[in-house]
Amino acid sequence: MTRVLALGGAVAVLLALGACDTTSPAVGYMPSTQNVIAIQGAMKGGKVAVSDFATGPGLNTRPLCRLDGPLDVTAGKPMGQYLKDAMESELFQAQALDTKSPVVISAVLNEMKVGTLGTGSWTLGLQVSSNKDPQGYYVRVDRPFSSSYTAVGACRNAVNAFAPTVQQLLGEVVNNPDFGKLSGVN
Repeated sequence: MTRVLALGGAVAVLLALGACDTTSPAVGYMPSTQNVIAIQGAMKGGKVAVSDFATGPGLNTRPLCRLDGPLDVTAGKPMGQYLKDAMESELFQAQALDTKSPVVISAVLNEMKVGTLGTGSWTLGLQVSSNKDPQGYYVRVDRPFSSSYTAVGACRNAVNAFAPTVQQLLGEVVNNPDFGKLSGVN
């Protein structure tokens, strides 16, 4: 009887350790000082509003990480809302956000990939446009991060690397030579 109980306990522990888990960020998005400075330089005192950001059709915004489970990189927010909030926080810090501005920036996330084997990496691709520049432009980042041998460590590192990847992506948006056209100042 003792062996059966011990075996049952061992099986329960193994099932608990092998179960999938969702890895979520500990800290939310923070604006980048470099992005804020770039916005201030490009906007020259102008202000913009931000429309809803969308995700491309069929894009998986909750990728699985090894056998550990899905990555919740947005702390439960829809991906489009997370990206919109990030862009608004960058613009707000640069004093370039006006929700009533006649110039409205929008975007579609068309690429989102994470790799956690070997050197970890995030790939994000975003099409940005505005009512002043309906064609807009496409930006893409491939950002490496330190992975880990263990799934738990690798997935945690992937989640922690997501916000800096979004900062870099938005940096590509605001440092693009066409940002002035997009924001209506050129």
